[in-house]
Amino acid sequence: MDSTDRFDSPDVRAHKPAHPSAQTAHYSAKQIADQLQVGESTIRTRWFEWLKKVAPEPLLKDKQGFTELARSLFAEFAQVEKGDRPQWVADAKARYAQEWGSAGVIEGELMPDQVGGALALLNRRNSSLQQSLETELADLEAFVQQVNEAEADFSQAELEAFRTSGAKRGIVRFKIETQAELEMLNTLRQQRMGGQDGA
Repeated sequence: MDSTDRFDSPDVRAHKPAHPSAQTAHYSAKQIADQLQVGESTIRTRWFEWLKKVAPEPLLKDKQGFTELARSLFAEFAQVEKGDRPQWVADAKARYAQEWGSAGVIEGELMPDQVGGALALLNRRNSSLQQSLETELADLEAFVQQVNEAEADFSQAELEAFRTSGAKRGIVRFKIETQAELEMLNTLRQQRMGGQDGA
């Protein structure tokens, strides 16, 4: 029984997805090490470094453990001779290229469908945020317009207040000037009349 067959036990097969890039199952380093009959540290350090040359680390391992993709690659890697490991990396990348190609390339690594889906979700969220931003900007523009209209109305009210205040000052000034004029005119008349009486 080879290393791949060791993963076909009933309890593991129940978690085995339709293709290697599916990431529904998770495995601990100990599970993989036991099934491949190697040390746990070999899985965690030496072999995992080779796997990261084939696929980005987030696709191989997360908080829940190693992914199904990592499990498949570990099983393959266990059968590779030390001298053939660089060639295995190139071959493994080539095998997954077609499957991952539709998702595009990020930071030089071919991405699987799951990442493509995550990117699509991120793009939708960004689009939603952009639409929300545009709505907020439209609301802000409407608010600014209302403020400007309010300022225009306020300025007009101020002008009316200035006109009313000016009119009141004009009335007071007119009264004072008229009263002073009448008082002076009356004084001059009295003086004139007094001079005539003296003559």
